[in-house]
Amino acid sequence: MTGPVRLLIALSGGADSTALLLGMHDLAGHRDHGIEIEAAHFNHRLRGDNSDADEKFCRDLCDRLGVTLHMGSGDVSTHVSADGASLESAARELRYRFLSQTASRHGLDAVVTGHTMDDQAETVLLAITRGAGLRGLSGMSHFTERADLNEDGAGLKVLRPMLALRRSDTEEFCRLAAVSPRQDESNLDPAYARNRVRNNVIPELREINPGVVEAISRLAAVAREDVELIDQIAVGALGIVRIGDGGKISKASLRQISPVLLTHVLAEAFQTAAGTVRDLDMVALRSIVEAVSELDSGSIDLPHGIKLVVEHDAVRFLTGDDDPDCPYPGVVGEHDLGVLRTIKFEDRSSLSARISWPAPDPADLTKWQAIISPEVLRDGRMQVRSRLAGDRFHPLGMVSEMKLQDFFVNQHVPARWRDRVPLVLGEQGICWVVGERVAEWARVPDGASEAVLLEYVGAEG
Repeated sequence: MTGPVRLLIALSGGADSTALLLGMHDLAGHRDHGIEIEAAHFNHRLRGDNSDADEKFCRDLCDRLGVTLHMGSGDVSTHVSADGASLESAARELRYRFLSQTASRHGLDAVVTGHTMDDQAETVLLAITRGAGLRGLSGMSHFTERADLNEDGAGLKVLRPMLALRRSDTEEFCRLAAVSPRQDESNLDPAYARNRVRNNVIPELREINPGVVEAISRLAAVAREDVELIDQIAVGALGIVRIGDGGKISKASLRQISPVLLTHVLAEAFQTAAGTVRDLDMVALRSIVEAVSELDSGSIDLPHGIKLVVEHDAVRFLTGDDDPDCPYPGVVGEHDLGVLRTIKFEDRSSLSARISWPAPDPADLTKWQAIISPEVLRDGRMQVRSRLAGDRFHPLGMVSEMKLQDFFVNQHVPARWRDRVPLVLGEQGICWVVGERVAEWARVPDGASEAVLLEYVGAEG
């Protein structure tokens, strides 16, 4: 038999979250419902004594109800300065990270929030002002899962059971329960866009249609149904265009998808990498579509530390510096390499050199091995480094040298790898671009009895 569902109630002290806690406490009191609850309050430290009074109210209410309360606080102002986010966004981000960490630490199954139909209407109207697409019109759903809040990637399940209720309903519920919730005076501050929508825009719209909040809620529900259908189609299409299990997506296949569906397929790919589509607005989506449709190679930075990488034949969404397919060291540095010596890079990959008698047959070598003539060594030694601006290279089989950058492009070496490719330099310059080709002038002459054998061993080697 499975145990009870353990829920974390997000408690601010306002009417909505207070009504939520009171109602969930009643439900948890009936064993047949199989529910256990705890509460969490995050003090944003934005309203001085009033913030502390909110915290005290939550403590007193939970003590009275016998509900475990988890407390957190954060410096929202510092978060705004560091990330450049708005005060509202920074407060929300810190709050959700606290809720996620609390739920994970205490083994709670989901977070429950007190969002109402009024919040839904405000959210949709704000999305419209930002030029949101269909996803923005869908507003908040009764259930979401965010995988971007915990470092271990564990998803935070968020439940919103009160989206069908009005704010006036929660106020009346608190009144009947003889509980006086806290009033947040900052809700009247016109500096916040949501407050202007709540206190100015919606009252004006109510003059046109008294049921405007309900109407916007219905619009969100219809849009959400459409988004869910499109998402199902996009997931299926994404599965078809994926290449293997490494997160690669076929660029050629993407370019065969209709532009409208392509936007949703790429949004789905972003969500797979980031764990959320929050902050992926239409501007960012358009830049993704343009990059996939037009670039031969390159990359763009996206929200949540995601990087879109466009390669010669594939597209990938990478997290931070993650690049699981890159075979080269993270940092090359500068090293002297002599015969019978091995260089160890920071990631424990290595590059070695030794004399081989007789000279091996090039056909027997892997791409990570190369032979060069001993005559190209400078005083018996070579230098190893990463590329520099202006580097030139004379590839084996070519009649003249070329820009190293052009060689990388011709070889389809991904742009994000090029600074990580070790270069072996001899008497006349670059004699081996590791993993690619030796220089024409460094080749081993036919019939030579000996050669310098170079070998690169990756971190997994």
